Amino acid sequence: MKSRRLPPGLGRRPVVVASLGDHARIVADARLAAKSGAAMIEVRADLFPKSVLKPETLRRILKSAREAARRPILLTLRIGEEGGGLSPHFRDQDRLALFRAALSDVNGVDVELSANEINRHVESEAHKRGRFVILSAHDFRKTPSNKVLSGLTRKAKRMGGDILKISVRPRRAADVERLMDFCAKSTFRRRAFIAMGPLGEKTRREGFRWGSCLTYGYVRRRLAPGQLPVKLLADLARSPSPA
Repeated sequence: MKSRRLPPGLGRRPVVVASLGDHARIVADARLAAKSGAAMIEVRADLFPKSVLKPETLRRILKSAREAARRPILLTLRIGEEGGGLSPHFRDQDRLALFRAALSDVNGVDVELSANEINRHVESEAHKRGRFVILSAHDFRKTPSNKVLSGLTRKAKRMGGDILKISVRPRRAADVERLMDFCAKSTFRRRAFIAMGPLGEKTRREGFRWGSCLTYGYVRRRLAPGQLPVKLLADLARSPSPA
């Protein structure tokens, strides 16, 4: 098994990820993201039209993004139940085939902890190719209890993921405080905890204070509630003190 090449600076400083979801503008947006200071490009292929979601077509798009940005590329193919764009009718085996095809052209992949039919296959095959794996969980309705968060952490550890990403929707300020307190005390070495929406903005700006290693931004339009511009996040990451 090859050693995994994690994003440069991971754990030493906030890594700003630009989320891109428009296949027709992927080259222009990747260049803009790099110019704006993104350290990594997330290709949200789940937001692409179904006609584009074919292995060879996806590989061409990913290659174009990599060449345009000259940054590490992260592939996300998120299911609708967790805020992604994939239809419930999109077969798990088709999604697995896309992940497999893409491994030649990406540095890492993001797959849900809940995707029990394919996530272990994705994790295993990505690691064999020296790619890093983000194991993610999303709740767009609430902030799960600490018991649930602990369960997600244990599962990610058992699976051997490189980064644990948890994004939730807070209903009150106390939810944000509890989430980030959990992040600060988490035993998972590399983690990204994000509270979505206006209440959670500081988790995107200042998540590194609590041990969160990634923050996600946009270049033209938000792809998740509360996302901030990449340029703003990159400027904050370079700042000696959090805003």
